[in-house]
Amino acid sequence: MGFSLVGAFAVIGVSILVAIEVFTGSLLPTITDIDDSYNDMFDRTVDRVQTDITISGAIWNDPNTEITANNTGSVTLNTSDFNILIEGLLKQFTCSEPTLYPEESAVFYVVGPTNSGDVIKIVTDNGVSDYYGY
Repeated sequence: MGFSLVGAFAVIGVSILVAIEVFTGSLLPTITDIDDSYNDMFDRTVDRVQTDITISGAIWNDPNTEITANNTGSVTLNTSDFNILIEGLLKQFTCSEPTLYPEESAVFYVVGPTNSGDVIKIVTDNGVSDYYGY
């Protein structure tokens, strides 16, 4: 009875250690990934709160519509990541500046005329937008 009790205890002890190792080995990377995701989400939220853009004007200068936008937030924005919608339609554009720094402005050139009463919307890469009635 003495050896079988010690042997059984050793088998059960080793089994518990193996189970704990398997459990923590799969749980710790998952917790790390979740923590990284929350940190990324926090950074995106801070950027979104600190981003603001205003459209200061739009004119039709044959063959383009020129839209002037000001970065009134505190985050530097890449203009290539913007979307411009006119009357709800996504338009292709070029921009005078590759990067829109805080308190700076840039001119977006949209091919084609706009009509009186058209609504222009500029959306930044983090979802902040502004409307302008033309």
